[in-house]
Amino acid sequence: MTRDKIGGAKRAASGLLPPGADDRLLTFLEAWMGARRGRLVPNKQDFDPFEVPTLLRFTWLYRFDPVLDDFACLLAGEDVNRAWGAPIKGKTLRQIVGETDHPIVLQRWRAIIDTPLVQYGAKDEKLSNQDLWRAERLLMPLASSEECRDHVIGVSLYRLAAREEARAPLISEDISQILCKDI
Repeated sequence: MTRDKIGGAKRAASGLLPPGADDRLLTFLEAWMGARRGRLVPNKQDFDPFEVPTLLRFTWLYRFDPVLDDFACLLAGEDVNRAWGAPIKGKTLRQIVGETDHPIVLQRWRAIIDTPLVQYGAKDEKLSNQDLWRAERLLMPLASSEECRDHVIGVSLYRLAAREEARAPLISEDISQILCKDI
């Protein structure tokens, strides 16, 4: 461990994600950490997803809209759109995840920007009407300014799951969270 500019112990990216997490998520986390420049959360303009060009097709970005009290999708890579069965850019989180899951997903995403924290999760889930997908995700906060953390950027790695089954409800054990102050 080393000391960072905000006074805390800086943890290596490799020790932050659970064992077995896809190495591509670690690469994305390292790029996000590099964009922090001594801040708790990087500014949106300082994070360049083109630093990890092989992950662009899996990358998405949402901004919190306080008027809607929801997140709106600003961009989504082609593999993300394919997994959801249609383009999701311009849609709200509620429109994308549906009424059943929206309250818990919104609560988790608000914690990402409000706390702030990094969230990792992996789960078999029905995203489109056709297939059961295995989704492994990494979600991180971004700030529009020092005072305004209002974006969530993430990478979602999808693959078809081996078995077809009913979609299980979201539970807290599906995710792990790391406080930004501990990174």
